[in-house]
Parts: sequence; C-alpha cells; structure tokens
Amino acid sequence: MNTAEQQWGPWKLALRVIDEPVEVFKQLAVRPTSWVPMVLLVVIAGVAAFGMPAGPIQEATRTQMESAQQRSPDRVTDEMIEQRVEGVASPRGRAIIAGGQIVFYLIAFVVVAAILMLIFGAMGSEPIKFKGEFAIVTYAFVPQLMGFILIVLLARFAGFDQMSLSLGFLFDVESSRFLHSVGAQFTLFGAWNVVLLALGNQVKTGAKSMGGPLMVVGGLWVVVNLLFAGLATAAGGLAG
Repeated sequence: MNTAEQQWGPWKLALRVIDEPVEVFKQLAVRPTSWVPMVLLVVIAGVAAFGMPAGPIQEATRTQMESAQQRSPDRVTDEMIEQRVEGVASPRGRAIIAGGQIVFYLIAFVVVAAILMLIFGAMGSEPIKFKGEFAIVTYAFVPQLMGFILIVLLARFAGFDQMSLSLGFLFDVESSRFLHSVGAQFTLFGAWNVVLLALGNQVKTGAKSMGGPLMVVGGLWVVVNLLFAGLATAAGGLAG
C-alpha cells in the first residue's frame, strides 16, 4: 500500500469506494472502520424520510393498512386507517420511518457481517474478525445510500417511485404476483452492493479471483430476495 493510500481517511474511503474499491478494501483490511457509513446511513435515512413527497408514503401506508383490515376487519377500522395515513406524513411519522430504517439496516449489517465472517473465515487461510467484515459490509452499502437519494429526487421532481429503479416493471402484478415481487427486489444499486461485498472479501481473504466470493455473496443475495418476494406474495395473497 503506498503512502497516498495510507493517507485516505474514513470519509475519503466512503467516496473512493465508488471508483477505487480495491484500494479502499485494502486499507480497510489493515484498519477496519465503520463509523462513516453509519453516519451516512443516519443522515440519508432522515433525508429520505423527510424529503419524500407525502403521496407515495401515504399510498404505501394505506395499502398496508387495508391489507391488515382485510385480515382483521374487527381490529382495523376505516377511522384507524385514515388516522394512520394522515399521521405517517407528519414530522413525527417521518421520524418514526427514519428510525425504523436505521434499526432495520443496522440489524441487517450485523447479520450479514456475521454470516459472511463465518463463510469466508472458513474458506480463507485465517479466521476473519467481525470488525473487519462489518467494515466491508458497511462500506459496500454506500451505493445503496446513493440509491436512496436518487429515489427521493426522482419521486419529488419526476414522479417516479422505487419500482422504477428495480426489475419489477418487467412482470405485471396481475399476471404473476410472485415474479413481480421477485423483480422488485433486484435493483442496480443492490447488484453494485453485491459486487462490492464480493470484492471486499476477495481482498480480505486474498482469493486469486472474485469468482468464488461473487458466487457466495450473489447466491445469498438471490436466496434473501426470493424469501422477501415470497413473503410479499403471501401477504398480497392474504390481502386479496
């Protein structure tokens, strides 16, 4: 590692993971750190929650509440739905959304880092420490954070939604709810995240090529997305 690379601080690492990911992961292998991506997550979750127009948030909330009402009509009334739809776009409602996203992704980071630590630790010549894997996971997530900002900008200024950045549009929900749900899970930024996770673990383990790490991470990504798609389809079936 040259002198210039050693001088990269945590903030520069977050920027350069976009165009110089190999050098970023080389430095993280020596000095793992995660606090900058976590700060970015908190800030961008707040920007996304408070920057998103009220319409998409309220529409999504109404859909969820109406689904819950069909499953439990005695417990979920029309009045409750209207109160929830009205409140979700309020400052308090948006703060709850931001907080929920932060907690969800923090838990996801911990789970993903633990799983990959065990897998790649077993595949490599030396065990991988959780701190090192957690650093890879958080910095590899930076493109996803860029995607959040892009979604907010598209929703506010172009009327697009998150589905516009996924493959969900390839399948009509009426003809195949499951395929539509599967497509909705796959986005450009998610694929970018997968490639960075594989690259980071290739650097960490010293693997000769990225093929093995990419098969591991990509396989887990597909399985998780199929699981979420199945849950979304089941929920939709109960609602229908």
